[in-house]
Amino acid sequence: MSRRLMHDDGLAIKDRFAGLLVLLYAQPLTTVSQLPVTAVIAEGSLTSLLLGDTPLVLPDSLDKLARRLLARRRGHTTIGMSTDSPWLFPGAFSGQPLSSHHLGTRLKRLGIYSRPGRTSALMGLSTHLPAAVLTELLGISPETATAWTQSGGNWARYAAELHDRPHPRLHHTAGASESPGA
Repeated sequence: MSRRLMHDDGLAIKDRFAGLLVLLYAQPLTTVSQLPVTAVIAEGSLTSLLLGDTPLVLPDSLDKLARRLLARRRGHTTIGMSTDSPWLFPGAFSGQPLSSHHLGTRLKRLGIYSRPGRTSALMGLSTHLPAAVLTELLGISPETATAWTQSGGNWARYAAELHDRPHPRLHHTAGASESPGA
């Protein structure tokens, strides 16, 4: 899905950028929908995004999307207004950001569900970055970052926990009387 969001010009740019923030940087919809325009920092050939305390330098393809989004921002009420909206994702009401509910609905139409998308992103990021870096770059709490790095870095423990969970479908399928792995 990330590849499609990066390259499919048939999709709305705001949906593409918002979806990538969920899928690549584990951002909750409430955070994404309320990003101010000032969170995107374009300096020379680099573009950064301020999600936490430290700006996150965006890779080239995401950099281009961020710059295009800034150039095309339009909400329902921005047409004919003399001032620009302060929000990266302007909402339907003057001076308001797009609601997280509305953003979630838009992303679901593309097959992007926030919770599983964020979980997948955090799993991947936590295997490569220490908790302190996740906190600074992504703006997540230190407790959340620590929990993810502790579980994300230990796939054996994750697999064991997954194995111990009940699997309801297993009991309703043919051959369910056999134990798994037998």
